[in-house]
Amino acid sequence: MRRLLTLVLLSCILAFVTVLAPTSSGAVVRVAPTVAHQVSASVSATRTLRLREGAQYVAAFWRGNPHAQVTLAFSHDGTHFDEPIGAGRDELGLQRSNGTTYGAIHDAGGALTVRVVTDRPLARVTILGMSDGDFTTHRTMAAPAGQAAQAATTQPPVESRSGWGADPQYMTWAPAFYPTKKLTVHHTATSNDYADQAGAESQIRSIYYYHSVTQGWGDIGYNFLIDKFGNVYEGRYSRDYGGANPSGDDATGNGVTGAHTSGWNSGSVGIALLGTFTDRDVTPAARQALESLLAWEASRNGIDPQATEPFVNPVSGATITSPNIAGHRDYAATACPGDTFYLALPGIRADVAARVAGSSPPTDTTAPSVPASLAATGGKGRVSLTWAASTDDTAVTGYQIWRSRSASTGFTQVATTSGTSYVNSSLARRVTYYYKVRAYDAAANVSAFSNLVSARTS
Repeated sequence: MRRLLTLVLLSCILAFVTVLAPTSSGAVVRVAPTVAHQVSASVSATRTLRLREGAQYVAAFWRGNPHAQVTLAFSHDGTHFDEPIGAGRDELGLQRSNGTTYGAIHDAGGALTVRVVTDRPLARVTILGMSDGDFTTHRTMAAPAGQAAQAATTQPPVESRSGWGADPQYMTWAPAFYPTKKLTVHHTATSNDYADQAGAESQIRSIYYYHSVTQGWGDIGYNFLIDKFGNVYEGRYSRDYGGANPSGDDATGNGVTGAHTSGWNSGSVGIALLGTFTDRDVTPAARQALESLLAWEASRNGIDPQATEPFVNPVSGATITSPNIAGHRDYAATACPGDTFYLALPGIRADVAARVAGSSPPTDTTAPSVPASLAATGGKGRVSLTWAASTDDTAVTGYQIWRSRSASTGFTQVATTSGTSYVNSSLARRVTYYYKVRAYDAAANVSAFSNLVSARTS
């Protein structure tokens, strides 16, 4: 009898271990639900709204008056507020056409209170607060084997939806697939100030919630996203790849329809650069990743990167003539992908064409000249910087801003900008900060550092 009980117990243990053991047919996925809450009120001119709890990210949206000039100021205690910022506009929200104006997502840093100011009365303004929930993990079933798309270029590494924590409960949209004919570049119109990949993924999760739940798209709008460090992320859901590098295709190589360019989503791939590029260009790392992704898509789908050709929407039959690699504004009245970045698209098309053709542009090894005459002026919780422009054999792409509380050690890069001035805000009061600046070009060549300056905040 004891021997029988031992055998039964061993059988139960082995069965339990078999269930839990990793298999080659599945993949462990990470899910991070977004903790969201909102508060609504009418605002005739100025009103302060209090969220239920502090929020990492905040967006405002309202019914009517789409041209209202709205500003937001964040506070942790309801008394001391940061400098007001424009509510902005979410580029996908502009396409919703449901009578609601959707503002951009802003980093709120745990703010509990939001002061709303508007230049015209708004009957109902909603402040949406979003923060990361706790990660959970589970294992998926095996993905069906599919045909591998052939391309002359190699697919860059793509972080899967489970890698950045997409919560599947927000996805209510059924995937549809069509051959890919056009490639469209966007910016997300969010903050450029995320400090690392974890910060970038957190921002993507807030965009996912805002698109899928608040705006009702049923999923994130973009097919892929790219952060300033050059990481590429899977956007719109297509299928379970079982841990393989996500391509955004079905098993036969057709691309999934996103929600990134109203009227022209089917048959196109939308790639969004994480941040706002109205007055600054993307980082060299982001540009390299974008060109690699565009070259892979163009090569495997037979797209001429430098051509402007007719495009027939496979669903509606509508026709437009547009660049094969286009900015969002080539299809609609929008500022996307930002004034500065849009000017870079001709060079990006040429670089992508060279990659597809199996050649590379001439190697640029010349560093820009050193930024001169760096000057700093302290203010209330901020330091304003100005400097003279650098020169380069091709063109200066931007400038890195480095900061420390010591004149000799501890410098870290805090920002990049395409202009020759920068305001470093949200600093500690009555503290001396030290700064230096250096220039970089599209080939990632960097200059030597400028002169060292310091300023004390008030």
